[in-house]
Amino acid sequence: MEEPKVIAHRGYSALFRENTWSAFERALYAGADMVELDLVLTKDEKIFVNHNLSIGTVPVRDMLLEEAMSLIPGSMELEEVLGWADQKGMGLYLDIKDRDMIDILTDILKDFGRNTEVVVSSSDDFPFMKKFKEKNNHVLTALLFRNLLPPEEMVGLAKKYWGDIIHPCWEDKHPRPHTLISREDIEHMRSEGYKVVCWHEEREEELKELITKGFWGITTNEPLLLKRMIRSKFPASPSK
Repeated sequence: MEEPKVIAHRGYSALFRENTWSAFERALYAGADMVELDLVLTKDEKIFVNHNLSIGTVPVRDMLLEEAMSLIPGSMELEEVLGWADQKGMGLYLDIKDRDMIDILTDILKDFGRNTEVVVSSSDDFPFMKKFKEKNNHVLTALLFRNLLPPEEMVGLAKKYWGDIIHPCWEDKHPRPHTLISREDIEHMRSEGYKVVCWHEEREEELKELITKGFWGITTNEPLLLKRMIRSKFPASPSK
């Protein structure tokens, strides 16, 4: 069984402000394999890294990039993150919040993602993700599932909408969400050619259950905790 990738949810967001350089740099230091970040579009058609479509009461679409960045210390635009990730070897898991950026993002990613692993998702808007995949065949796409569905149904939707990754977002569906999906479920989806990524989880007891289920990646606000737990479960071989 392969180690799951550690996907730092908005960076090391348990300790640092989400979607900022501090959170990303500390996720790198903690040993995360990928950083998940959120993308919104500014008035001057730049892609700004921020979870919400507004800062306070003002929509980001009504701000210039420089103005948006001045309001959040340590914030950044996407192209800066791409350069950093390429230099550091950090994978990126991009969550599109503003659908109008599809052509701008396509242009930015046209020569990127071939050496650095890049995944793109967009809530649970599957038709949008298919449209994105048509324009960006070299980029992995993830379909986020908010509702509880059997693996066969998720596979069917992934085939229909050209997804590469099945990403259940079930952290709020049960007090012990690991019980909602089995190793057999994940193995079925993997046998159909799909990677499976887990919702974000920070509780140690839950992470213990999730690590050996066969996920391709686990998202978390606590990348250092998860990395340490994976290392204890998957110790390096003597030859390494």
